[in-house]
Amino acid sequence: MAQGMKLLPLLMAASLFTFPIQATLLTEAEQTQLKLTVYNQDFAVVEDHRQLSVLNAGEQVQVQNMSPAILPETLRIQNAGQILEQGISRSSLNFLSLLQAYVGETLNVARLNTSTGQETISRVELLSVDGSHALIRREGQIESIPLQTREWRFIFPAELPSNLQGQDSIHFTSAGTEQDSTAILSYLTSGLGWKMDYVMTLDAPGKSLAVEGLASVYNHSGGHFTNAELRLMAGDINAPDQRQPVMMRAMAMNDALGSMPEQAAESVQDFYLYRLPHPVSFQPNETKQLPLIQLADVEATLRYQHHFSIWPALDQQRHQAQADISLVFDAPKLKDQNAPLPAGQARVFRPDRQGEMQFIGAANLRNLATGETAELALGRAFDLNIQRRQTLFSDGFDSVTIQQEVTVTNAGNEGRSLDISVGFQQEWSLRDATHPMKDDGAGKLTGQMHLPAGGSETLRFTVELKKRINR
Repeated sequence: MAQGMKLLPLLMAASLFTFPIQATLLTEAEQTQLKLTVYNQDFAVVEDHRQLSVLNAGEQVQVQNMSPAILPETLRIQNAGQILEQGISRSSLNFLSLLQAYVGETLNVARLNTSTGQETISRVELLSVDGSHALIRREGQIESIPLQTREWRFIFPAELPSNLQGQDSIHFTSAGTEQDSTAILSYLTSGLGWKMDYVMTLDAPGKSLAVEGLASVYNHSGGHFTNAELRLMAGDINAPDQRQPVMMRAMAMNDALGSMPEQAAESVQDFYLYRLPHPVSFQPNETKQLPLIQLADVEATLRYQHHFSIWPALDQQRHQAQADISLVFDAPKLKDQNAPLPAGQARVFRPDRQGEMQFIGAANLRNLATGETAELALGRAFDLNIQRRQTLFSDGFDSVTIQQEVTVTNAGNEGRSLDISVGFQQEWSLRDATHPMKDDGAGKLTGQMHLPAGGSETLRFTVELKKRINR
């Protein structure tokens, strides 16, 4: 019985040769639904639904309006009977292939008189074509005419030859179906991707942040997509490697997405999915910006910080610097849902005293899960000036003692706190300091200075650095 079951597909395939082969063309008019799940890594999952009439055994189907950047190994066809074979037909239509198709046939040829601007049309027989010339028979004579010239042009019939097609297409052969159905074609395509662009507005007190996120979705696949249900997947996902197992995992994930309810951000595996509320169409080489995230009253702080390193050497220089400014905030958790922030470029604005918005800095935001802290480097503070110098250097037997003096001046009209961090290249210990300082657990010495408006403050500390002994 088992052996008979194994032979059944072979018998079915063999029996197909007794049926006349027919071809069914599925154009964009038969498309009933189109879903796109676009990833950050320049690829997308396409799910294309097409109306399909009853198929006879061995009938061939050609599907037009697919993505030219399809990964053929990832194609999966459902609801079209047992698929006996499938593949991708690439466009074979160009000027030379069209000429080759009419070798031995009669065509019209137009010739332009460049002096008078008059054009004459004559009927000729096309004898042969090479890369640059064509041989024709006209009025009992054989002539050679150049192909790359404005003086001569061929005029072709409106209908294309049967062996040429003007666009890429999917083709498959089915063992047949018993009733009309909706075929589902799923595949991965390159050339589609998206990125985030944020506009962040910090309020005048510098305590609250409004976040607006626009998704810039681009189509460089070479094809067009009409009225697509668009989903955007956020997260660092390994790009497809052209192997079938990758597609099967991606397709299983895409099927799971189809049954999920609508919401702002869905957790899928370890990534987040955003569904756009309305259909979106893309023309070739088109980029669209779509509103994706809107958050208000996100708690935020401006952080001023300065980092420097200490080396076990005499340093007689006076170092000057300005404090680095960072905007610090957490990705919020909204009512009944998470509010992750996909990676992207963030541009920050803040109102001046007249209430006009001014640009205060930009930075790249990494993928931020709910509750995670973001720290965006905006620039350097104009009014926080830092001067640093070495005030003690003592070289001992197995250690070096160094004292540093850090003077900070706040020329602004607001009080500010400055975080100080010091890096070392060898084992160290703190001997004394004028301000509270501690080891941050990552090998850095940290402290904080509080500076009133228009004031200045000096921090002094002494550290002992162990010498490295070569054994």
